[in-house]
Amino acid sequence: MFPTGPLILAYDAECSLCCRLMDRLRERDRLGLLVFFPLQGKDLVLFAPELAGRNLHGEIHGLEESTRRVWSGADLLPHVLGRLPRWRWVAPVLGLPGLRQLVAWVWRRRAERRFRISGKQPFSDRF
Repeated sequence: MFPTGPLILAYDAECSLCCRLMDRLRERDRLGLLVFFPLQGKDLVLFAPELAGRNLHGEIHGLEESTRRVWSGADLLPHVLGRLPRWRWVAPVLGLPGLRQLVAWVWRRRAERRFRISGKQPFSDRF
């Protein structure tokens, strides 16, 4: 069974990698089940108080609107893909042993490379 309720996504609007990913998700979200909130916006805490007080930088966070459960990083990915009709088949594949850890590692390396190019500090040094 695939999720049918909205998923609130909190992302860093100052991160070009995050913004590109959110743009791609918006294009694919034909059912309107993903709700996007930048970390820098004041509305995030109003709609997702469960995220208040968490270190949200470094990974995209998601909040299931119906259950109020929070996921982040690679653990969030199956919940996002399960809401995208053409990508639903990938969500169960992410349950294979070690695959989520690999996805998390690849994302971290990509983000660190982006910081080296821009001259900003990586997540681990900034927070």
